[in-house]
Amino acid sequence: MTRYRAALPMYDLPEIREDTDTLWHAILDGLRKRGADPLVDFHRPTTEEETDALLRHPRLMFSQTCWGPISCGVAPDLHILAQPDFSAYTGGMGPLYRSAIIATGRGTNVIPPRDGAPTLPLDAMVGKRLAFNDRVSLSGYLSITADVTAQTGERKAFYGKGLHSGSHRHSVQMVADGEADIAAIDCRTWDLVQRFDEAAKNVRVIGWTQARKGLPYVCSPTLDDTLKSMLTETLIDLGAFPAD
Repeated sequence: MTRYRAALPMYDLPEIREDTDTLWHAILDGLRKRGADPLVDFHRPTTEEETDALLRHPRLMFSQTCWGPISCGVAPDLHILAQPDFSAYTGGMGPLYRSAIIATGRGTNVIPPRDGAPTLPLDAMVGKRLAFNDRVSLSGYLSITADVTAQTGERKAFYGKGLHSGSHRHSVQMVADGEADIAAIDCRTWDLVQRFDEAAKNVRVIGWTQARKGLPYVCSPTLDDTLKSMLTETLIDLGAFPAD
């Protein structure tokens, strides 16, 4: 019998492993209700290499990834199953999410506009040290650079120095420690960091990027079409939005 692979690596912080497992078991229950009971190995990749290998696996039944690598053409070929709901997080709008632009120091957090438009305090951003998790990250790099370009008309980098952090969580720490001046943190991660990291107390939200489609649920394009449909139906029953 075919043995599939699955993972939920994007928000699987150690502090919320139980929540991740609950979602995964709810997905399996939904498949069983629809007559499918696949054999699946659930993985917790710890490196970018492991995550990339998992996304490229021909028997990938379920995972989540970022639109950034997809839009840049560096992600493997994937089938989009559904879009998660980000409404529970400040900055989220159904299947759309955005990033909080944070800066060093305490202060009042700027509230995101309800219409999904960006709010960019350029005076506090231009020429500054930007911490980013990855250059192909939609939330951490592509969105903020695209929004500044759209507002200023300047295609050159707006920041004075780019500092690769490797993760949103580390970006927050770098800004809190004064190693970087600003960073863009996706709204769900920002919610989690405020719950679990002391570093969040030493930064403030100074703006927001434009609302864009959040991180999709995906599977291998070679997965059986019936199983794809069952997964999509299950995810929508659990509160997700159709892929389109």
